Amino acid sequence: MQNLSKEDALWLLNVFAPMRMGTIGGGTIQRFVKAINLMKGTNEGIPSCGCEYKMKAAIANSLFGQHIEQIKTIANAV
Repeated sequence: MQNLSKEDALWLLNVFAPMRMGTIGGGTIQRFVKAINLMKGTNEGIPSCGCEYKMKAAIANSLFGQHIEQIKTIANAV
């Protein structure tokens, strides 16, 4: 979380947060993976099997829930 930019924090709050509890599929999985990569500072790719989508979404949602206050702090930094 330490390398999260203000722009990335805003993306997590404004783009990822509203859709994170919605449908997981080929059209949305890239947002879940992007969220994971931003929060963990990694560069994971899109899963090759749709069977992994639910797990990736669960990881992204868990990380977001754990770090929401930090994300808000970074997003609101001057």
